[in-house]
Amino acid sequence: MAFFLFLLVNATLFIRPAEIVPALLGWEVYFYAIITCFVVATPDVLRYLTSESLEKQPITLSVFGLLAAVGLSPLVGGDMAESWRTGVPFAKMVVYYLLFVSLVTTPARLRMLLVCLLTCCGLVTALAVLRYHDLIQLNTLDALTDTTAGRYGEKVNIQRLQATGIFQDPNDLCVLLAAMTPIGLYFFFTGRNVILRGLGAGVLPLFGYAVFLTHSRGGFLSFAGGLGALSWARFGWKKTAILGAIGLPALLLAFGGRQTDINLSTDTAQTRIELWREWLTVFRGNMVLGKGMTFTAEDELKSKLRDEGLTQVAHNAYLQAFADLGIVGGCLFVGAVLAAGWSIQRFDSPDCLLIDPDLRAAQPYILASIVAYAIGMMTLSIIYIIPTYMMLALACAYARTARRFCLAPPPVLRFDLTLVGCYLAAGFVTLVSIYAFVRFLA
Repeated sequence: MAFFLFLLVNATLFIRPAEIVPALLGWEVYFYAIITCFVVATPDVLRYLTSESLEKQPITLSVFGLLAAVGLSPLVGGDMAESWRTGVPFAKMVVYYLLFVSLVTTPARLRMLLVCLLTCCGLVTALAVLRYHDLIQLNTLDALTDTTAGRYGEKVNIQRLQATGIFQDPNDLCVLLAAMTPIGLYFFFTGRNVILRGLGAGVLPLFGYAVFLTHSRGGFLSFAGGLGALSWARFGWKKTAILGAIGLPALLLAFGGRQTDINLSTDTAQTRIELWREWLTVFRGNMVLGKGMTFTAEDELKSKLRDEGLTQVAHNAYLQAFADLGIVGGCLFVGAVLAAGWSIQRFDSPDCLLIDPDLRAAQPYILASIVAYAIGMMTLSIIYIIPTYMMLALACAYARTARRFCLAPPPVLRFDLTLVGCYLAAGFVTLVSIYAFVRFLA
């Protein structure tokens, strides 16, 4: 029952029934679903937290550390109200994460959850595309009007695809689609029955077309990066180099236009770099604890940023983490993403034999999905949305489940001094890379 309710939680997260069915407007369907699920799943959550030391769950410990960092910054400044206001929304994401890792404990459940995520993502994408072409009428799915440079430098209006709720932004939607595309490929190539292969075959062209309609440059990089990571994980770097030489020009041709015009001298790119410069300055002024979580209602966000002398969010989740949560919070976030990819990649070893065929087949596709999302976070401040912690939980759940079905599992990742050193090194490299990018390309 708890796992069924968790599937329902994910369905309401993606589809947002209150935004599609006007009669449900005002009903917090997702809130009621996740509270009910948490109550029913409390024994599973407690069993997860007590059955195995958190030292052996570095991603989970990192998420708890981020929760502490979110509440600590305003609390040290004496603003208990701000600590509560920002801590509660983040705690909701931690609840989702705990439900994921405590309920997805078998290969069958992992596969069923991936089917649910892919189906829900496909459904909301299909609705958005239908609305984009005015085949249905839904005010919550209106396309975003933006401008781009025409052939002769003139400003041209374009319509950019977006979905509902937390995906009501073309860039956010594109990164989600980039992360879901490897999952679609997984079912298309490894599905055991016609239905699952049909699901994969159905969503792949839909996702590709939707990625094109978002006109998102960062999302396109995420999309291409995820496919490259999948090729590398499945075929090795030599074949990937050959496939890249053939496939990359094809992608550039298919997605030609605003998305593939990745020129660092354009206004959009320079604006993004200037934002990074602004937020590096914010980090330098609040290196220890950060300035506090930048997570408020949309109408409040702009006035709050203006009060702080800023124009927009950082448009880089890693930099946003350092500026908001300080050096410790930033390293925890970067480290959690690193540990997510590392924990899955470790099962691609000749010495590690996964006896479950589903887990063995899913490994490169899940790794590619996480890589795609990690690349997307380089151009978007999506540190405070549930899909980010969904991806971290997916890595954690896969690693815990695979270990049970591995004849010679790799050593358990421990949150020890070695891993802490890796976190600090990853955080340092991230900051230096962003600073060098801004310093030389602004």
